Amino acid sequence: MATQATTRNRIIGAVVAIVVAVLVSFGVRAAFQAFGGDSKEDAIAENVEQAKEQYDLPQQIDEVTVLEDITAESDAIHYRYTLSGEGVESVTEELLAASVLPQLCSTAATRDILDRDIGMKYSYDVEGTGDQLELAFSKSDCA
Repeated sequence: MATQATTRNRIIGAVVAIVVAVLVSFGVRAAFQAFGGDSKEDAIAENVEQAKEQYDLPQQIDEVTVLEDITAESDAIHYRYTLSGEGVESVTEELLAASVLPQLCSTAATRDILDRDIGMKYSYDVEGTGDQLELAFSKSDCA
């Protein structure tokens, strides 16, 4: 049981860290200001493109978490992960949401994105189980 809790904590910490690192690394505020006249879709696509230039994907985040891809959707930035290894079968959408959301809402870079009505989506393929965990957050989740 302690191993599963440790694995969950590592996954959650790694997910939050990579999201913040990706957003901060390409200067979300500057990027959105530079694209002030462009559509939301264009701003999302440009930011995803810049993020992909910063990281070689897939990117091993920790012992059990791999960031497979970052994609642009019409209204969201979508992070796609694979979880594999001991303890990942105990990770749930509720556990991830309870840990990720407070970080998204309290981090300036991610809050800026949410405040611009751009969503943040996360997909986790849990290897060996066939499970796929899905999370989606919007500005209203931080209210």
